[in-house]
Amino acid sequence: MIESQRQVKQIIIASVYLLITATIVFLIVINLFQTTPVVTEDSPLIQSLQVTRSGRINLENGFADFWAEINNPNDDFGANNLKYSFILRNSKGEEVKRSGDTFILPGDKKKYILLLNISSEYELQGFEIAKDLEWAQLSRFNLPELVIRNTRIGDSSKAGNDFTAFGTLTNASPVNLKNIEITAVITDDKDEIIGVNKTLIRDVLTLESRDFEMTWDNEVSGSSIFNTKIYAQSNVLSNKAILIDLQRTPIFDK
Repeated sequence: MIESQRQVKQIIIASVYLLITATIVFLIVINLFQTTPVVTEDSPLIQSLQVTRSGRINLENGFADFWAEINNPNDDFGANNLKYSFILRNSKGEEVKRSGDTFILPGDKKKYILLLNISSEYELQGFEIAKDLEWAQLSRFNLPELVIRNTRIGDSSKAGNDFTAFGTLTNASPVNLKNIEITAVITDDKDEIIGVNKTLIRDVLTLESRDFEMTWDNEVSGSSIFNTKIYAQSNVLSNKAILIDLQRTPIFDK
């Protein structure tokens, strides 16, 4: 009976410690990426986003990829509701808009927005971003540290032998992240973009590493490839980006 009471007491104490530790971890995570909302771009602290360039890449399968490069000159402000539109026109003069929304982090000088596998009958007439952004203040020093390594490009060894970009992502930040966007940009020796692609990695724990690959339906000419850059980002301007997984967090040694 005494031994049973002792075990019950140990369980109660351990549960209390677990609850306290879980609460502390949760508060640290929320405060680490806590953002301060700013009303609009009218604030004297905010500079407008800049569309630095955009373009189209012809593919061999009757399709084309479109891309736009955005510069955020604000080192301590990002936007969670960046709405954009690719303006396309076909040979008949018919104009269409392909719209979407994304985010841009503080100090992001090269944010790439992609529109993939569109009929090659369309030409790019322009690219627009909305002006009514809701900015949030977040120091760039608090952004998650996402490390890309072991990158390589070439034909895949898998069936189909498709042109592929490979790499390994490591979440070196102190929090688990729900979604991490991976974007590949291939340029030639004149810094012209000749290939783009993207993928998404879900539920990446802190210090976890994941391999990834992005496949093209048509090969990017190897003789033209000069540089390949791969970018990794997670939208920590939204608390929904942070995955609270306390069950996998060690609380105390047994």
